[in-house]
Amino acid sequence: MACMTLCCSSSLKSAFFLFLPPADIISTVEFNHTGELLATGDKGGRVVIFQREPESKNEPYNQGEYNVYSTFQSHEPEFDYLKSLEIEEKINKIKWLPQQNAAHSLLSTNDKTIKLWKITERDKRPEGYNLKDEEGKLKDLSTVTSLQVPVLKPMDLMVEVTPRRIFANGHTYHVNSISVNSDCETYMSADDLRINLWHLAITDRSFSILYCDSLLSAHVISRA
Repeated sequence: MACMTLCCSSSLKSAFFLFLPPADIISTVEFNHTGELLATGDKGGRVVIFQREPESKNEPYNQGEYNVYSTFQSHEPEFDYLKSLEIEEKINKIKWLPQQNAAHSLLSTNDKTIKLWKITERDKRPEGYNLKDEEGKLKDLSTVTSLQVPVLKPMDLMVEVTPRRIFANGHTYHVNSISVNSDCETYMSADDLRINLWHLAITDRSFSILYCDSLLSAHVISRA
């Protein structure tokens, strides 16, 4: 009976993935350093961030449920005209940076391009500007007869994801791994033959700390 149940379960899973759009198939997952957030990347270039539910008084030990926190498009399909090569949008790796303030940061990469993203929360908005109305448009100065101090008023929680850096053209082959350094300033990326060291503030150059192609060529020459 157990074997029959297992077979049925496998069939149901196969049927589920059969009707699942290829773009929605998850290609990578990564927890942040506290385990509060879980980021997933899929073959369609999207990143979905899940947040763990806080502990409640009724169920103080139930912290296993994660709900959608934010969703954004990280990568788009591209075409390299010099090499006549189509670059997929699929997310290969995601890495969280250690949190240093209220915002969160993560790196995501497809085969060629690494991007740095900043995730922030906003639950208050300023109101009562002197020179702008509630929609942000400039007021007629002739109607301003007094000055007031803007105040912060609560609003529905809004999660904003903004691109901070784009690290491109650093690899000839597909990027298959990234790793953030403990100094929170540098990280490494690797393809099949090369490992690059990047600074998070510099996007136009990196330092190659290992290039296996030259080592392989030397090995072949020595054997010949």
